[in-house]
Amino acid sequence: MFLSTVGFVGYVLLAACEVVGVRYFGVFLAASGIFPSIANILPWVLNNQGSDTRRGTGIVILNLIGQCGPLLGTNIFPPEESPRYKKGMWVSAAFTLFTAILALSLRTMLVWENGKLDEKYGSGISEDHAERDWPAAETTVAAENYGPKFR
Repeated sequence: MFLSTVGFVGYVLLAACEVVGVRYFGVFLAASGIFPSIANILPWVLNNQGSDTRRGTGIVILNLIGQCGPLLGTNIFPPEESPRYKKGMWVSAAFTLFTAILALSLRTMLVWENGKLDEKYGSGISEDHAERDWPAAETTVAAENYGPKFR
């Protein structure tokens, strides 16, 4: 969320400013906001799925959506807007801001859902499986992926 906001500020600087030094600073902000987000998304998608099938499906969907970026990029940076590419910078800023909003929304939703699970099953931080009133399948087989402790 924070990194996406940094990237958004960088793209706004690239789109709105004409001073070369400020634009270079915007490039560094945009790059430092975008590229770490990509590195965080890949393991997050894999580690938050309950089974190998879901992990495989999740990474396929992520790649399908991610590969739409180059298609969009070839159309929002037309050669006639060279060297500033204002339309492309504003579109990139908008998508980066949208990413920050989605990250905040997801964070809020997960905190809410985990709170509901904690109310129903307890937090499980200091409690042992044997002390809980869970079905046997949830305590012995892949409880970290399917059981009430899966967060």
